[in-house]
Amino acid sequence: MDLGVLISTFGLVGVAELGDKSMFAVIALAARYGRRGVFFGAVSALFLLSVIAALLGATVSNLVDDSIIVPMAALVFLAYGSYMLVKKEDETEEVLTTSSSSGFFATFSLITLMEMGDKTQIAIFTLAASTGEALAVIAGASLAFIVMVAIEVYLGQKISTKVSPQTMRSLAGAVFLLFGFFYLLQWLL
Repeated sequence: MDLGVLISTFGLVGVAELGDKSMFAVIALAARYGRRGVFFGAVSALFLLSVIAALLGATVSNLVDDSIIVPMAALVFLAYGSYMLVKKEDETEEVLTTSSSSGFFATFSLITLMEMGDKTQIAIFTLAASTGEALAVIAGASLAFIVMVAIEVYLGQKISTKVSPQTMRSLAGAVFLLFGFFYLLQWLL
């Protein structure tokens, strides 16, 4: 397992989740349900989606040449980073579920649906495709999600009152641009 891939995935996913809609969902669900059920529901959903994205990405890396994957990865990261920096409206969505009595199942189902095809899942796919290191990407993403969900559940309310969603989104956009430039340089060199 490549430790560099694990660490870079951890950093990218951790920052990308700042200000993401799932962050606000976890905060709202934690306010409604018990912390433990929301924590395990969110982490389980995010882990499942990370495994799927990384395995698909690793499969693509075995089928498609790096001379195609690396510039495509650069374009994906540059496009998402640019989009996140110019997007101004607030993405937060009111997230309340009333049909489920279980915090775990409510959180698992909501986060799974919200995160399918999300920028973080695309980043995980792209990292696995460009590195061929599915296990390192899964480990890095999972650790980042565990840390972020714990922060969201325990400290989310305080963070959301002090840092605007736009500031968090701008930080994530800058990190995506950094990864895009890294892959662009890798392709050019």
